Amino acid sequence: MSQTLLHAGPEQKIAPEAPELIVSNQPPIDAYPEEFLGWSLNIGIRDYGKTLELQRSLIPLRRRGLLRDTLIFVEHPPVVTMGKSTEPSNLSDVPSNIPRFEIERGGDVTFHGPGQLVCYLIFDLNRRGRDLHLFMRSLEEGIIRTLAEYGVEAIRVPDLTGVWVETKNGNRKIASIGVAAKTWVSYHGVAVNLSTDFSIFKTMKPCGLEPNVMTSLEKLTGARISLDEFAEKLTRSYSGVFKTEFCPVTLAEIGEDFKSDDLSGHV
Repeated sequence: MSQTLLHAGPEQKIAPEAPELIVSNQPPIDAYPEEFLGWSLNIGIRDYGKTLELQRSLIPLRRRGLLRDTLIFVEHPPVVTMGKSTEPSNLSDVPSNIPRFEIERGGDVTFHGPGQLVCYLIFDLNRRGRDLHLFMRSLEEGIIRTLAEYGVEAIRVPDLTGVWVETKNGNRKIASIGVAAKTWVSYHGVAVNLSTDFSIFKTMKPCGLEPNVMTSLEKLTGARISLDEFAEKLTRSYSGVFKTEFCPVTLAEIGEDFKSDDLSGHV
C-alpha cells in the first residue's frame, strides 16, 4: 500500500443542460464514530504551485503522525488545474497567460481565482474507514450545511460530484470537489464560489460541464461574503461532519512542531 494513489472528482461528461436536482442520502450520522482533534490553517492569498508543494510536503508528515488532520484555506490568483480525466478540448479557449497545472486529483479542468475559497484537506483516511466516496459526500455535506446559514438550500446531484442549487434560471453548481490520496492520506479538496469572476470559466467547460452552470454565493444572495467568514463557518460545519475539533494554527506553529515532534501544544 505504500505507493497507492487514489483519485476521485467530478464527472467529466458534458451536460448540455444542468441535471435535475435530487435529494440523495446524507452521510450516516455515525459515519465517523470516533472524535478527533485537528488543525485549521488559513494561509490567505497564495500561489497555486507553492500551495501544491505544501500539500505534498505534508502527506508524509501526516502519515508519520507529525501532523493532525488539517484544513488548509486559501485564495489563489487565477490558475487552471487539470485533473486525471481532463479533456483537452474543455480548455482550448482558455487564455494562454493563465497558469496551468496537471495534478493528481480526479475529475476534469477547473479554475481557481479571486473570490473563490479553496479548502485542501490533509486527512488520514486510515482511521476514517478508507472510504473515499464517503469522504467526498462528507465534504459536500459540510458545504451544504454552511450555505444553509446564508439561507441557500444546496443539494447533491446523483452521479455528479459537487454542490448544486436550484435557481429561477435552472440548476447551478456552486462548489467543486476533487481529491486524491496517497497511502490513504488525502490531499486536494473543495472550491466554493463566493464572489468569483466567471469570465475565465466562460472560456472552458469546467468539470466537463457548460460554463453557465456555475454560480456563486454573491449571485444567489446579492451579498459579498468574506472568505475568512465563510472559512470559519465551514470549519464549524466540518467539525460536526467529521466529529473533529479543528484548532487554528499558523505555518510557523506547524513548523515548530515539525522540529520538536511534539504536538501537545495545539490541542
